[in-house]
Amino acid sequence: MVCSSARCSQAVGELRYFFCRLQQRSRNCARAPVITATSRLQHTELAAMRCLVVLATANALQQRYFASTARGCEPYLADELESIGASHVEIGRSGVHFDGDTRVGYAALIHARTATKVLEVLAWRNGVETAADLYNLGRDVPWPELMDVEGTLRVDATLTGGVAQALAHSHFSSLTLKNAVVDSFRGENQLGRRPSVAKDGCDVPLHLFLDRDRCTLYRSLSSESLHKRGYRSRTSHRAALRPTVAAAMLYGARWPQRSMRGEALCDPMCGSGTFLIEAALMARQIAPGLQRAESEGFACERWKDFDGDAWDEVIREARERVRDTCPSKIMGADAHAGAAGLARDGIANAGVEDDVTIQVADCLAWTPESKPSLVISNPPWDGRLEGADAAWTALRSFLKREAGGGVAHLLTGNMPVTRNLMMRASKKKKLSTGGVDLRCLTYEIRGSEVDVAPQIAKKDVPLWHAPPRSTYEALTVVVLKEKLRERSLKVSGR
Repeated sequence: MVCSSARCSQAVGELRYFFCRLQQRSRNCARAPVITATSRLQHTELAAMRCLVVLATANALQQRYFASTARGCEPYLADELESIGASHVEIGRSGVHFDGDTRVGYAALIHARTATKVLEVLAWRNGVETAADLYNLGRDVPWPELMDVEGTLRVDATLTGGVAQALAHSHFSSLTLKNAVVDSFRGENQLGRRPSVAKDGCDVPLHLFLDRDRCTLYRSLSSESLHKRGYRSRTSHRAALRPTVAAAMLYGARWPQRSMRGEALCDPMCGSGTFLIEAALMARQIAPGLQRAESEGFACERWKDFDGDAWDEVIREARERVRDTCPSKIMGADAHAGAAGLARDGIANAGVEDDVTIQVADCLAWTPESKPSLVISNPPWDGRLEGADAAWTALRSFLKREAGGGVAHLLTGNMPVTRNLMMRASKKKKLSTGGVDLRCLTYEIRGSEVDVAPQIAKKDVPLWHAPPRSTYEALTVVVLKEKLRERSLKVSGR
């Protein structure tokens, strides 16, 4: 008998979790999510059951995870997870589902550069429509086996459309689940002791996901977002880019392959140096979570079922992979001394000060030590920084003068400002982070004998110095001529 692919897929997951559940008492076995949908297995075709039992048995030690990321970065995260041995990798919305044992979960936490969270499935259930349904789901999880009664927890909730009215308020749903957790401990001891709630740095961060009547309960392996690598100082650049998004753009530019060939990279408007630091970490194969693991640590290290041997193995292998030197040249500059200072601090904190060079220089006058084959930058484009038009026009001058024959990957959330480049993007990729829609633009740079300076007044350029007046006037004529030439108008020069 042949079964439908949809039913097979559903039964595979249910059987896998069911067999895991039978072995959850063993410390060395992966714990399985709590399920209540086993009755549906009775309606699965006999032929499908036979093959599915084999599959589920083979995957009995696998745990289900979800790694979140910025919108548009999912394919890069999926590639990272496959590279560390994850199985059943499925791209979702703002994240990737995958299977793996405890070691794979730890490896994702340490090695995934584009992930913001790594979440482990604890329980899931269909038909959750009331507070009682949600409470019962929480009570079914063996909490005393997972965390200490003196530990701390936090519950976050994400709701999608179609959630029952009784659970439509995220705070109420979070509170209901929290009550189920603490009541599990009160029933286990005579003194009524219970875990406490902590918003920051908690031992067990829980995440509740409600999609219509389906509820999935996760616990996060880290209390804080993974974009907090540990190398940034408390004083942050106001337009600093998240390292996870920077890593995705570097993957899109094929930087790991370029760095192995010894190609040079530069960011002429580096700000706090996020691109430069992430590029150096990639080139030297330094795991992004290694610094946090060796300093403040992660929440999963405080769990009762924490596998210390698997963790030590992951950390040891991550240290062994680090290259002693960087095979490529990584350079950056910023016209603002304060931004360049932040970049130097971050570079030193990340331990790549020997691999990255920073200069305080306007990109109009800056000449990199080596000709870059890859220019990657996040030029100013929104209300947090002034002079966006000036910056993009100055960037055009730099690209034509210093990076002819190379490629540029530029990030923006304001497409009109990119017109100042007077270049056509060969690729446009959508990204979204912090509720802001962004575009990663790829430009093939052609060399030019003419260096075009920005056609703007000095007062509009707080961070980029305008050229001397005589030069400025002459180059303004050049700008006008090129713009008119593109519109097929004939202009006679004087």
